[in-house]
Amino acid sequence: MQTFHGHHAAVWSVAFSPDGQTLASGSDDQTVRLWDVKTGQVLQTFHGHHAAVWSVAFNPQGKILASGALDQTIRLWDVHTRECKRTLEAHTSWVLSLAFSPDGKILASSSYDGTIKLWRVSTCECYKILQASTGWLKSVAFSPDNQTLASCSEENTVKLWDINTGQYLKPLQGHTRRVWSLVFSPAHQILASSGDDETIKLWDITTGECLKVLKTDKPYEQMNIMGVTGLTTATIATLKVLGAVTAEKQPSHLVNEETSI
Repeated sequence: MQTFHGHHAAVWSVAFSPDGQTLASGSDDQTVRLWDVKTGQVLQTFHGHHAAVWSVAFNPQGKILASGALDQTIRLWDVHTRECKRTLEAHTSWVLSLAFSPDGKILASSSYDGTIKLWRVSTCECYKILQASTGWLKSVAFSPDNQTLASCSEENTVKLWDINTGQYLKPLQGHTRRVWSLVFSPAHQILASSGDDETIKLWDITTGECLKVLKTDKPYEQMNIMGVTGLTTATIATLKVLGAVTAEKQPSHLVNEETSI
């Protein structure tokens, strides 16, 4: 096991290069770093963002690294020359997620401003804007066939979009709380989503059917402890992790660092 040391604050995003030899990371310290996977050494530190970097993504050819930050910008870095090729500015709030299309021609970015922007990588032109949410958009992902884009947000829903037309295709509904992350299976039209409802859902994007729900069992599931006083917020958090207290039974007030359930 390797542990990479170098950032001076929380690390929000990591991505492997297509050849698996290099790892990129984005951090609260406003830098992007390239690491040698075998040695754990820092190959390059990219400076330029003026706020935390929340997303990094390599293009399929491994020649370009994109980074998105809370300074509302996207930067494209040349992996070989280690220079910033372009800075993309169009979002009006934090950039939260980035994804290259499988053919490398399109970069999708999602933001706290509720939009997805599609960029032509060759010209760095923002050629399409998708109004995907009334709140933040945490993640975007391209289907392996390069035809569909998936997005997720705080609206508890996954949305599917036609890449060519920008048309909203359908919602994938089933999560009961906000959805944080998306990833497509490399070989099938199956999408995985994860959320605050503590589940991972597998979707058939052709039919919109939820194929499977993955959720780990908790040792004290469904105990639903109630009527206990004098518990600290830390104790209640532990009980929730164990399943002894449901999310609906969270404390409504705090008194001298103690509360009741």
